[in-house]
Amino acid sequence: MTAESPTVRLSLESRPETLTLVRGMLGGVADQLVIDPELLDDLKTAVSEACNNVVMHAYGGEPGPMNVSLYVGSEAIRVIVRDSGVGIPPLLQIDDRSPGVGLPVIRALAVEAQFKRRPEGGTEVEMGFAGRRDGKALFNRPVGTSGPDDGWPDYASGAVAVSLSPVELLSGVLGRLARALAASAHFSLDRFSDVYLISDALAAHAATSASGPRIGCRLNASTRRLELTVGPFRAGSGAPFRADAPESAASRALRLSDQLTVERDGDGELLHVVLIDHRT
Repeated sequence: MTAESPTVRLSLESRPETLTLVRGMLGGVADQLVIDPELLDDLKTAVSEACNNVVMHAYGGEPGPMNVSLYVGSEAIRVIVRDSGVGIPPLLQIDDRSPGVGLPVIRALAVEAQFKRRPEGGTEVEMGFAGRRDGKALFNRPVGTSGPDDGWPDYASGAVAVSLSPVELLSGVLGRLARALAASAHFSLDRFSDVYLISDALAAHAATSASGPRIGCRLNASTRRLELTVGPFRAGSGAPFRADAPESAASRALRLSDQLTVERDGDGELLHVVLIDHRT
């Protein structure tokens, strides 16, 4: 088990459509770290297989919590997929080559893979992927080390939660997650384009105003409605987005939303944004 803080932690429900979100997260990280296309394909395929196992087997076909943690080191990328379901069958802990549940695919694509029951219940799949090929680095490592994972934002029923460090990764990941959820919420093309502007404005604000080396976001979607909560930010940094503040490019983008509030979070702040597609 790797002990350092994850570069990205994604918490969500194990529904078939959430595989799109997991792949979107990986694609967003790849954009920022310039991950080699072949390595990215291996990552997406292997991690999708592990997540699909959760969807199909962990909760008897019902949705349940799933966590995907991505660790970017100097020489390798590691991914851990966890659930709190029925647990991996004992036979697979001895012989994980059993067909039909994606484990042979994971074994083929990862340089190292472990499948085990969690002591508290559920299954953990840990996969390692080499970061060099023929002496050449396959990705740009983030600057510095990942900030401590303080548990925010944690899984909440129906929500998608992501925690990232360094903060700059948010610009690639948030837009992909928000657009995927907007599509599932049946946003019109015009309103869908607003999601681009708003997610970009939130990521830009995070790059200059995050209160530490880690940023979090919780996303909720229902029919024609999308909610984003991002933070923590430094206290007072949300002043430009208050109703009586002078207009700026960032505030104009965020005011495309139906609701924009600055909320206290301990010594810092959160930005909460609601977008509604009002088409008739």
